Amino acid sequence: MSTELYLVYLTTVIVLLIAPGPMTLLTLSTSVRYGHRKALATVLGSNLAGLLLMILSATGIGALITSNAALYEVLRYAGAAYLLWLGFSAWRSRPSETLESSFTYRNSCSFSLFKQTLFVGLANPKGLIFFAALFPQFLDASKPMQPQLLVLCSTFTAVDFVILNLVAFGGCRLANRLCSTTAQRRFNRLCGLTFIGLGSVMVIA
Repeated sequence: MSTELYLVYLTTVIVLLIAPGPMTLLTLSTSVRYGHRKALATVLGSNLAGLLLMILSATGIGALITSNAALYEVLRYAGAAYLLWLGFSAWRSRPSETLESSFTYRNSCSFSLFKQTLFVGLANPKGLIFFAALFPQFLDASKPMQPQLLVLCSTFTAVDFVILNLVAFGGCRLANRLCSTTAQRRFNRLCGLTFIGLGSVMVIA
C-alpha cells in the first residue's frame, strides 16, 4: 500500500469513527456514570469487537454469515433488542446521590462493561458488510494480502482506541456538570432515547 493510499484510508477511518454510534454512546455514558478507568473497559470491548469483525470479514466467514438469511436476522434482532434494553435501562436509571459541588461515580464491574460492549459490537452483522466493502478499496491485489490486512486492521483499532478515549475524557468532564439530580436524570433519558432510536433503526433498516 502506498503512503498516499494509506493516508486516504486513515482519513476515511477517522471520519467514520468520529460519527456518533452505539460504541461512542456507550463509552460516553459509561465515563459519565463510572469514570474513565471503567470506561476503558468499554473502549477495549469496542476494540475487540471491531477486530473480530475485521478478522471474520477478511477470512470470508463474514460472507457465510451474511449470506445465511436466518442467521443474519437472528444476529440483527438480538443486537437491536439489546440496544433497546440498554435504552430502557438508561431511561429508568436513578441519579446518583451527590453534593451540589461534586459528582460521585458509581461502582460497576469492569468485566461486565467489557462484555456488554463486546456483545453490542458483535451482535451487529452490518459490521461484517461494512468491513467487506471498506477493505477491498485499499488493497493491492498484486501484493501479499496478509501484511496489508494487518495494517488496515491495526490502524482501524488504533484510531478507534484513541477516539473512544477522547470521548471518555469528555464524558468525565461532562460528569462534573451533572451534579444535580435533574441534570443526571435528563442525561440518562437522553442516552436512553438515543439507544432506543439506534435499536429501532437496526430493526427497520
